[in-house]
Amino acid sequence: MYKKVQTQVPRRWIFSHYEVKQPSPRLPDRSVETKGIKNKKENYQAFYIKKSVYEEMIAYCKQALPYEACGLLSGINETGNTLWKIKNESVRLNRFYMSQEAIKRAVMEMNEKDEKLTGIFHSHPTSPAFPSSQDIENNPYDQIAYFIVSFYKGKVDVGCFKLNNKKVIPVKLNIIDE
Repeated sequence: MYKKVQTQVPRRWIFSHYEVKQPSPRLPDRSVETKGIKNKKENYQAFYIKKSVYEEMIAYCKQALPYEACGLLSGINETGNTLWKIKNESVRLNRFYMSQEAIKRAVMEMNEKDEKLTGIFHSHPTSPAFPSSQDIENNPYDQIAYFIVSFYKGKVDVGCFKLNNKKVIPVKLNIIDE
């Protein structure tokens, strides 16, 4: 069902994905069982994102096609008030890499705005809006929201999750008007 994309994962922030050969089953609440990771229906956590930030994130990811786009979100207490576009340093279609320097610069600017890192996002140009095994394995932050903007089969879908101790926890995404 999945063809593994071979990668060498140095001690840097590199993510790779599995190429989906057939649609993966997804329930509306995104409770899924995948490769030994079983997600029970848990109480949803919530994340609030400004509508303009949400739309900017989708547009940025669409502009990067066929490559993956990536970046960060900042705000206060589970909110996405500001989008930080980070250049994808990877030359592969199904991977993203954010340089440590770019991340540090963005976090310093967040601090100047009295905001904190609240989310990370990247796109899946050809796979569903659900974390791949590599996303789960290589996620460096377990307390922030993890967004995936998917263009699978030409349709835009945005998934929001927490990746905590190798578990995928769905997060209810609330888009707010400003």
